[in-house]
Amino acid sequence: MSPCTTLRAAIQAAFQQWVRAQQPAQVLEASSVSSWGVLLVLVGVMLAAIHWAPGAEALFALPLGKALLSFVPALPDLGFALLHRRRASIQTWGWVLALVGTTGLQFFLASLMALSALGGATAFGGLLLFTAAFHGQLFRVTPRTPFLAVGTALALGLAATFASTREHLALFAVMGPSALLAELYLGTFSVRHDQIRAEAQRLHGAVQAQMLEYQERDVGRLSQALTEVLQQTQELHEGLLTAGSAADMLRVVGGPRLPTGRAGFESLVRQLQDQLTALRERVEDMRQRSRRLIGSDPEGVDLMSVLDSVRQSLGVRYPAVDIQVEVNRTEPLRPLVRGGTTTMRRVVESLVTQACEGDGSRAARRVHITARTEAYSGRLEMIISDEGPRLAPERAPERAPEPLAAPAGEGPRPGGPGLYASECLIRSSGGVLERQNARTGGAVLRVLLPQEFRP
Repeated sequence: MSPCTTLRAAIQAAFQQWVRAQQPAQVLEASSVSSWGVLLVLVGVMLAAIHWAPGAEALFALPLGKALLSFVPALPDLGFALLHRRRASIQTWGWVLALVGTTGLQFFLASLMALSALGGATAFGGLLLFTAAFHGQLFRVTPRTPFLAVGTALALGLAATFASTREHLALFAVMGPSALLAELYLGTFSVRHDQIRAEAQRLHGAVQAQMLEYQERDVGRLSQALTEVLQQTQELHEGLLTAGSAADMLRVVGGPRLPTGRAGFESLVRQLQDQLTALRERVEDMRQRSRRLIGSDPEGVDLMSVLDSVRQSLGVRYPAVDIQVEVNRTEPLRPLVRGGTTTMRRVVESLVTQACEGDGSRAARRVHITARTEAYSGRLEMIISDEGPRLAPERAPERAPEPLAAPAGEGPRPGGPGLYASECLIRSSGGVLERQNARTGGAVLRVLLPQEFRP
């Protein structure tokens, strides 16, 4: 393999790792059309104040024409905002466009620093330092993924050619490295913070899965007891109806014939009927409460937002794994899940984590998630495939095809409590989890869930 090919592969891998570490929602919000409207207003007000405010012209001495021309390289970021104003995700070309536009914006600030007088250049240098730090945090700039840092260095180098005095060059020599260090420091800090938060979520999910494993047995016993209570209350309800009918018959045909004795008898029968009616109402109330305790109704969940959220969080936790989501975003995918979005996210995150972690010695480098609606049944079909180790034989279904021989040193992947907990949650929502080993290596998990019907 030639050095150029190796370098290209390393750059592509680093770029993919950088993309997986991003927070698209934050980037889209920071580069939205409304944000750009505010930025244009601020730039216009700033340039107007520099040229027409009393004393500002002497402090800044900024040529207006050159300042406006230096703003042109920042316009690709405006194009990014216009192209993504109705998008919820960012493709590869979008990230490249965002990098170019952000570099152009930093070039604009660096050019203002170079074109202004020394007093104004110091003020613009402070603004550049703050902007670089903000962009480092926003775009997760790290020493391993220094794409924006390279753009910042290039912008500073080009803007330094506009400097007219040695004092300006000295200011660039101080502000340039400071901006790069601030960018890298805040970017690294943000990535580390994301990793710690993802690890905390993973530990929280593991604890919940362990608790769920214990609680499932309790819920099973409770459900069985409630079912028996329902059966007994049904029998009791039928017995009370029979007793009520007998009381009605006694009132009509039974009792003393004399008027004095019959009045007391009818009073006793009426009291018996009232008591039986009260008992029937209490039994019916017990039946309704038991039905509510057995299980809640499933809720419709927006699967696409769940998949995007899981891909984002696990991409930070496992930066070496390429998690791909292939979904037709024009098709509404809303599975019915007990517990709503929280349960659905827990299931998907647990299944993808199984592939990312593997068997401890080997894990998948790529995880592919697809989701669609079955043509005939109308159920949601979600398939999670990976190229990691195989599933353990005792966890694979009997109808699964025989896998090819595993390489030396590779053992089967255990199911783990996460897979078991996910299967329990899927079954509780009326779904099915199918597991099998792919012939080319790795595992394939197929989830079937009922969907919300929307006419």
